[in-house]
Amino acid sequence: MQDEGEIESDSANELVTSVSEPRHSSQNTRLVVPLLMTAIVMLFGMSIYQLVKHLLFPNISLAGSNIITVLFSSAVATIAAYFVLRNRQFLLEQTLKEIAERKRAEAEIKALNKDLEYHVTQLEAANKELESFSYSVSHDLRAPLRHISGYVELLLKNASSVLDEKSMRYLTTISGSANRMGLLIDDLLTFSRIGRVEMQKTEFSLERLIEEVMDDLEHETKGREIIWERGPLPDVYGDRSLMKLVFLNLIANAMKFTAPRRQARIEIGTTSGGEDETVVFIRDNGVGFNMKYADKLFGVFQRLHDAEQFEGTGIGLANVQRIIHRHAGKVWAEGSVDGGATFYVSIPKSIKGE
Repeated sequence: MQDEGEIESDSANELVTSVSEPRHSSQNTRLVVPLLMTAIVMLFGMSIYQLVKHLLFPNISLAGSNIITVLFSSAVATIAAYFVLRNRQFLLEQTLKEIAERKRAEAEIKALNKDLEYHVTQLEAANKELESFSYSVSHDLRAPLRHISGYVELLLKNASSVLDEKSMRYLTTISGSANRMGLLIDDLLTFSRIGRVEMQKTEFSLERLIEEVMDDLEHETKGREIIWERGPLPDVYGDRSLMKLVFLNLIANAMKFTAPRRQARIEIGTTSGGEDETVVFIRDNGVGFNMKYADKLFGVFQRLHDAEQFEGTGIGLANVQRIIHRHAGKVWAEGSVDGGATFYVSIPKSIKGE
């Protein structure tokens, strides 16, 4: 895959070429026109000259006539040459000016590319540092959190007979909060690993992958009435394990936010996109969301619904976006409050690089 600097440089070269070709054509046109006009003037002038010479000098000798003709022709040719050379000089000055402008533009593009490369390098370094920091912090938090959960469980087990109802409620709250923090840490570790793992890209059946995801989520469908609608799904190119995590998150999301519905409806299919991409959608008739806050959907720890009503850590959709971006694709959503939601995933049909 070309980096941004190469793309910008190629675009600039194409622009310069496309601009210069019409200019050369225009210059040739501007050179031909005065030559044609000069030839026409010379023919017209010679005709008039012959007529005037015949009227003024009817008895002039052949030698005198030839001398007058040579002098007249030389004068006309000199005047014509002056105008042609003057026009040619103007065209030359314009060409030199265009060359200077092109060189200046190329120098600016090189400077911009160099500046862009520097910023990309800095951004990559900052991202790596942030990923390492997130991984280290999340990993280091797990040990003390396990201690908190373990000792709370011991208190609930061994001291429940001597603790009053209020103290038991406190311990239960601590245990629930510790468990929730454990889930957050696990999700944060998953989020940081996604940026570190090396992708293994292959072509695979999206149809079969969705069937695996639905089998994995089968235990969550018990006791619920869910109408599944699935259209034909194509083969796609990418990291199969990461893509499974994408659709696991999206389908689980659709199941979670359709829980208040007596009859849930979840549709999975494809829609039209560009020639080089496959666009897959997951549509549900759940609680939906306000499109005003759609930009927050894929942020880390961003939630648009009450955590007490819908469980979750707010990292699932951030994982989805990060995986799809690593595949050079796009992810977006549409919805309305109490009107359901549709999540779209655009997957390039072929990937030449990350």
